[in-house]
This record gives sequence, structure tokens and C-alpha cells, in this order.
Amino acid sequence: MDLIIDEKKIEGLLTANHAVPDANGLTREGRVFFIGANLPIHSTLETMYESYCQESSDLFHITFGDAVKFEENLEMLRQIKRNFSIRLMGRIGYRLSELQIQRTYLSGLDILDMPVSPHEDDDSGSIGSCAVPSKYKAATEIFPHWSVVSSIQIGQCTPRAVHERIGELLRNGIIPLLDAARKNVTWNEQTVIACYRFIAAEWHRHRVPLKSIVPLLRLTTPFVLAQKTGYLRDVIEKLDDRRILAASDLRRHLRTRDAEASFESAGL
Repeated sequence: MDLIIDEKKIEGLLTANHAVPDANGLTREGRVFFIGANLPIHSTLETMYESYCQESSDLFHITFGDAVKFEENLEMLRQIKRNFSIRLMGRIGYRLSELQIQRTYLSGLDILDMPVSPHEDDDSGSIGSCAVPSKYKAATEIFPHWSVVSSIQIGQCTPRAVHERIGELLRNGIIPLLDAARKNVTWNEQTVIACYRFIAAEWHRHRVPLKSIVPLLRLTTPFVLAQKTGYLRDVIEKLDDRRILAASDLRRHLRTRDAEASFESAGL
């Protein structure tokens, strides 16, 4: 997959001229459905179903609210997974315990996005360290390989800090993404473009599979994804994607049964 930067898209990204994940919003843009986990479940599912019948989506992106609503948000996740056979990506902006991470996976989340600041402190409390906090390592042990991503807010620190964080995430099996949709981004456009070129090169160097998040990349990055197209190729790719998603759901089902058996044996 070739990643070509369209410099005209940069201005739109910096002014958040696209759908921004919101725990209280419901919007559809391109092939992505952005869902707020704080919304009422039943009416939201009805609206989603009507929209999905009119035009299908390639990715559902659900955003959790505050930590106090974790259980309610988890139920929204479960209901979406039960009613739609589609890849689910979820953004959770607060620190999760290992058990909470496991529950998000078992409830149906396929891709977990845990945003990070380039200068976020690690578990030792050392500010400025590029060590990836344990919450990310725990997530990579629970979710399948390359199914954990981390959105990095750019423009509020040095490009070097962002580059270092990108490298550290990749070395730990986490896909870094760049979040430029902030009105207080202080970088100029050329610096932002250079950062996107850097992350594209690092994705390629680490052979990161981006196919599952391509619908999101089309919306939230300046990349124009050059892919070979054709009716037969498109059909084969769709069938292969369905196979991968079905295999993922089967692994989750088996993991869920193991977890339930463990709880029963412990008398929980």
C-alpha cells in the first residue's frame, strides 16, 4: 500500500474539518460511523441500523466517556457487536486496569485506541521518559497482534519527542497514529507534513498492517492511499476481510468461554 501525502488536506486536519470522536455524538463520515458510547443504547442502535441499511460502513468507531460511565459504555459496545457484524474500533482516553482492558476485548472491541501524549509520564513517574507505560503493554498481551493503536497529539511539544514516542510504540507492537485536529497546534504545515512522512516511513519499516484502519486513515490523515483496484480484486479483498473478522470473533468467543470457566472455578 502506497502512502502519498495530499498537502491540501493538512489545513482541514489542523482546523478539525472532519468528524472528531465524541462520547456524546453520532455521525457518519465516509465509510466510518463515529459513535458516542454515552448515548442511549436503543435509540442509537435504531438510528445506526437505518443508516447502515441505506449505505454500509467499513468501520465503527466508538468513543468512551468518563471513567465513571465505563460499565454503561461497555454495554453499548456489547449491543453494537451483537447487532452488527463489522469491525469495531474504540477510543478510551483514561487509564484502564488490566481487567478492564480484557473486558473491552471480550465485549467485542477489535481495535483499542489509547491516546498518549508524547511527554506522558511512565509508571515510574519519570516525566519525559519515552518508556511505554504498562497499560499499553497489558493491552498488547490481551488484544491480537497490531490491534492496539495510540493516537499522539502533535503540535504541543517538539517533533523529536513525537518521533521518539512513535518509535517506542512500534517497538512494543502498538500502531501509532497522529492526531492533528487541535486548534492550539503550534507547528507550521511543513513540520506537520514532515511528521506524517516520518510515521509513514516507520509504518513501512516495521511492516505494520494498516488495512483494518484504512477507512479512518482516509478521513483523519493527509494520506491518499494508492491501491490497485478492480472488481475481482475488490471482491477477493472483501471476502478475505470477512474471513479475518470471523476468525477474530471466533478467537474472542473461545477466550470468553475460558474466562467464564475461570470465574466459575473461582466461585465468582
